[in-house]
Amino acid sequence: MNQLQISTQEYSKYKDTITQFLKDNNLYDCLAHHNQLVVMDQTFTCWEVFYIFVEENLEETLFWNSDISNYDGVFTHSDLIKVLLKLYENAFNNKSSLQQNGPLFNVIEEESEDQEEIIQKKQYQKQQPSELNDDQKLRLIYEMKTISIKQWNRIVKDDLESSGFVQGRNDERLYDACVKIVKSGNSRLFVIDPETLMFQGVIHQKDILSFLIKGFTQYLGAVLKQQNNILSQHQLSIKAFFSNHYLSKEIITCKENETVYQVFYTMMHNNKSFIIPIVNSNNQYIGQINRRDIVLIIKNGLFELFSQTASQLLVFLQNEKAHIPAYIYYSKQFFSMDQTIKEVVENLVLSDSSALICLAENKEVQAIITISDILKFILKDAH
Repeated sequence: MNQLQISTQEYSKYKDTITQFLKDNNLYDCLAHHNQLVVMDQTFTCWEVFYIFVEENLEETLFWNSDISNYDGVFTHSDLIKVLLKLYENAFNNKSSLQQNGPLFNVIEEESEDQEEIIQKKQYQKQQPSELNDDQKLRLIYEMKTISIKQWNRIVKDDLESSGFVQGRNDERLYDACVKIVKSGNSRLFVIDPETLMFQGVIHQKDILSFLIKGFTQYLGAVLKQQNNILSQHQLSIKAFFSNHYLSKEIITCKENETVYQVFYTMMHNNKSFIIPIVNSNNQYIGQINRRDIVLIIKNGLFELFSQTASQLLVFLQNEKAHIPAYIYYSKQFFSMDQTIKEVVENLVLSDSSALICLAENKEVQAIITISDILKFILKDAH
């Protein structure tokens, strides 16, 4: 049977069986022992948080607010990027991060300038940051080492993920937790012990896919064993997925000569994607940059990379990742329309970016699929 000729009934049965599997298991079943929580005090400086992320290879950290004696948000790779972009921009524009949004500072600043100077300054500030001079580099490092996360939250409170996080009891159905994750737009859920009300761990979208891979094959086989159904062999094509759901999904790329600052800015503000494919002047794919790559920049202290081109960063990342076993193992980057959903899901789990790219014959980017896309496809109640 041709994969695209699978009937609507069989297509629905496949999704229904996955849904039932998720409903038959709870968060505790999926919670990995290694997904322990790290908690930091909000008085930690940006510098301290950055390097704890690097040394401990963290995905996220919870912040403890001593003023309210409770947790007060989560800090992720996305926040690392947002903070670094803003600090770099302010250093380039010779502005103080602590003072820039204060109303008193703005009034005093504008009263000392005539209107023409103000217009010229605003136009200058809209320029994309380029290479920092020595004084600006010192300002960047100084602010990293002196500004605490608590102070930073007051500056750009709405821009960080600290404003809230998704929670679920450990006895909650895995299906209900998935719906929470998809509807909130988050990629993780914090698990709570219902008896102690303490955080027990964190579950990522990738953990859910890994759990599905381990348990669903046997589960699906038992359900469909008597039907001799093609779906018992997971032969539902990823092409059917795109035909029914994400054919019109916009693909955002960056050119190889764009600065690293521009790439990360596009990733976080214009696209909010896990990855940005980098293409040449003919729109042919030459590599990708993902959110986790910010860790390698911080690890090496190479903040000047923000002013270099995307192609230069790709060379740096290739050299760095070649020496790190974890990156060699989690090296999947691509999928093809000839693969089944099961094969694509397995490759997503082995990707370091939670996303895969499909290339056309001319090497142009044809499609991008993420773990969130897969969960939305599975969950009927998530839209």
